[in-house]
Amino acid sequence: MEISVRRVGPSDEVAILSITGVIDSETVDGFAAAVNELLEGGCYNIILDLAGMNYINTAGLSIIADTFKRTQQNRGALKILNATETIRELLDVVRFTRIIDIYEDEEAALQSFNL
Repeated sequence: MEISVRRVGPSDEVAILSITGVIDSETVDGFAAAVNELLEGGCYNIILDLAGMNYINTAGLSIIADTFKRTQQNRGALKILNATETIRELLDVVRFTRIIDIYEDEEAALQSFNL
């Protein structure tokens, strides 16, 4: 798994985490650390770009759920961008698509923050 982080927006108030590869028992701690670093640094507007992700385990899904909760508690938001069909189906099964907005276009995802 590889994670890159870009800060965007007028004051860099949105973080885009691009994830490539798999989130499994060997890589989930790295995913958690990347998300926690943003949240602990006060960034509560996060986009997870999943274009390069082809697998995520239940621990990774738990981190997404926790991130959603923590962004909401701090008046931010979590959005998902470019989920592959397989990942999107999984997100649908666990009902994340009912609470987390999913986008195919980065500009639309950014505009949804209303900053």
